[in-house]
Amino acid sequence: MGLIVVLLIISLSFALIKLWSSQPRRGNVSKPYFSDPKNRKLQKRLLILLNGDATTAERLLKQQRQKHQGQSDTWYLEKVIYDLERDRRY
Repeated sequence: MGLIVVLLIISLSFALIKLWSSQPRRGNVSKPYFSDPKNRKLQKRLLILLNGDATTAERLLKQQRQKHQGQSDTWYLEKVIYDLERDRRY
């Protein structure tokens, strides 16, 4: 009986390790969008399109991050800007 419990604990441990290692890590994500000077021009463009509404900008960026995991911050900013400009054309 003790051996079964030990094997069960070991298998659960491996399952948890596998689950945790497959999750995106927050530590690998670069600085928050609006505190990273690298994308300042894109940040300004997005805020202009949204009339300065930073809350909406963060929400749109978060949605894209959830939809398309693993992209760079630049990619997310460009995607949100592209979508906003595309939707305003029609």
